[in-house]
Amino acid sequence: MINNITPRTAKPDELTSLLRTDLPDLGEIRVSVVETSPDRSGEADTLTRYLNQIARWPRLGAEEELRLGRLIKAGKDADGNLTPAGQVAFEELVNRNLRLPYHAAKQMRVPREEMMELVGAGNVALLAAGRDFDADLGHRFSTYAFWGIRSAVMRELNFLRRTVRLPRNLHEQLSKLRKAEAALIQKLGREPEEEEVAAFLVCSPEKIIELRSYQQHSQSLDAPLGEESETTFGDTLKDDDATTPAAHAEAADFKDALREVLAQLTPRELEVTRLRHGLDGEELTLDAIGQLQGVSRERIRQIEAAALRKLHLGIRR
Repeated sequence: MINNITPRTAKPDELTSLLRTDLPDLGEIRVSVVETSPDRSGEADTLTRYLNQIARWPRLGAEEELRLGRLIKAGKDADGNLTPAGQVAFEELVNRNLRLPYHAAKQMRVPREEMMELVGAGNVALLAAGRDFDADLGHRFSTYAFWGIRSAVMRELNFLRRTVRLPRNLHEQLSKLRKAEAALIQKLGREPEEEEVAAFLVCSPEKIIELRSYQQHSQSLDAPLGEESETTFGDTLKDDDATTPAAHAEAADFKDALREVLAQLTPRELEVTRLRHGLDGEELTLDAIGQLQGVSRERIRQIEAAALRKLHLGIRR
């Protein structure tokens, strides 16, 4: 839960962290976390504590929400950063909408031990929605924020479901890494370097490099077994729940939509995207792609940013 705003029904010394779910402080966004039990035996208690604590924050009425939204909009400097007054309004808006990520996660009907993973992903999206909310457009914050939160929750669920399970402690570390990278991308407006992520998580850059190597090489169920093979790793696993014809049709529709989105990219944008995100194999750094393309690291970053904007708009359509 974001600190420095005390809900009307809670005692200040009882306000344990909620929003950060396994993340350290987000700079000017002061958040903390409900710690999870290393052996997962206390997961139910963790979820119960989370629900009890967010319940202490009263729901916002329409007029209060409009007031906070306008304070946030007015409380930004020329660079778009929140002023102290804007920060206070932002924190109250977010804290009093912490139910939204839980409701989005609950719809996924996951085991309790995975619930906080999904809630954490939703909370990162909640932060982004709180910063961008424009109350004067006439819609409620919950309507504006919920679909972004739900998308983040579904992406996290997709990660949990579509990769071969790693040891629990390593899986938790990779989860922290993903959330830290997402928070830093939101804060910095670009992909963070190893040193920045290491400072954020209070660990060594070597540890981040090690985790990213696991992240890159954890075998996706959709990854081909060889460069010229159409057989995927998932095809070699026993399928206890055979895919229905409807699911096959849905998958085909998704692939068609994906092709349409990718077709919007220029040849260079497509090439940078393929190399940067490992669509053909290993993910490359900005420096490595710059050397291949004969341009600077910053130019590759600009090309990647332009491609991601096009992809984001295409997916939203």
